[in-house]
Amino acid sequence: MDDLDMSSTGTRRRLVIGAMTGTSMDGIDVASAQIDGWGLGVQVQLVRHVSVGLGSLSADLRRAAEQEPMSAQEFSRLALDLGELHATAIAELIEPGQMIDLITVHGQTIVHQPPVSWQLINPTPIARRFACPVMYDLRQADLAAGGQGAPITPLADWILFWHDERSRVIVNLGGFCNVTVIPCAAGGDPLEDIEGFDVCACNHVLDGVARKVLDQPFDKDGRGASAGKSDTALSSQLQGLLSDQASDGRSLGTGDELSDWITAPSASLVPNDLLATVVEAVAGCIAGRLNTADADEVVLAGGGVMNRALVRRIRSMCDAPVRLSDELRIAAVAREALAMAVLGVLCADGIPITLPQVTGCTDPAPVAGTWCLPHGLAWARP
Repeated sequence: MDDLDMSSTGTRRRLVIGAMTGTSMDGIDVASAQIDGWGLGVQVQLVRHVSVGLGSLSADLRRAAEQEPMSAQEFSRLALDLGELHATAIAELIEPGQMIDLITVHGQTIVHQPPVSWQLINPTPIARRFACPVMYDLRQADLAAGGQGAPITPLADWILFWHDERSRVIVNLGGFCNVTVIPCAAGGDPLEDIEGFDVCACNHVLDGVARKVLDQPFDKDGRGASAGKSDTALSSQLQGLLSDQASDGRSLGTGDELSDWITAPSASLVPNDLLATVVEAVAGCIAGRLNTADADEVVLAGGGVMNRALVRRIRSMCDAPVRLSDELRIAAVAREALAMAVLGVLCADGIPITLPQVTGCTDPAPVAGTWCLPHGLAWARP
């Protein structure tokens, strides 16, 4: 690859881009990071973050995720268009002529039913435009090794959020809520004590109801829910369904969006009351699961933090103090994209990015990722 950039202490410094499109399908988050060091000893600093809407691709990606029939030509065009949109988003993030060491793209999950999972994207437009290696398809090695392929971010969360004096629970309020439990320093191998698991459908339900009753992609700032009153019976019914997901001990995905509940008649509730009811159920399920982790503090991230009603209810229900990742200098909406950048660097350094106790893959976990190399195998040589 290109010459190494060394800091004054002789540590390798890399500029890495991470890109994430979540199952909420509300856009592409792209983050640039300055990463110093190697492997598990890297130090990460978020440089910039941008969010770009999916535009006309959103409807077709949602069709694919809902398992509507599409032709091979349509899938191929969708993957190519998504790759080109990623390249456009990355271009907004960097200065003209700026050299990038590595780009990691997650791709759009259109099916996740382990051992089958597909994160759709064509990375070649990205590699061609920026003339650097692109890492993608991060879940397949774990799936092939018997794992669930998810949650995929716990090791990155440990690098980004570990604290030597307090344990933390990192909560991603995405399409599905997933959690990383990070212990404080207590001797032994800290990686063996990291926990990670999916909890329940989150933005899938919140946004699905907003589309139904507001004809909007989401309840902006949680204003509708904040103005409504939760229906106790309906909230308990929904929380029961969510709690069943939380107790399954598996990776959530296709078929877990609770689409039938969202489209079912909702008694005579006015829109704001229905939104408040969903917030109460989702917050109750998430907080109940977090309280079993017995951590010193809870850190919220992901697109769901923009729903102030949801954050407020989680705060009120949690036993531990709750803060947003923004307070730790990592923007809540940038956390997943930044995690992708970290995971890409770990893969490049030969570090497995999944943990057997989290995904259920065989021990030792495999080194993951597929590479798109703009100049062929010459990039892979020392």
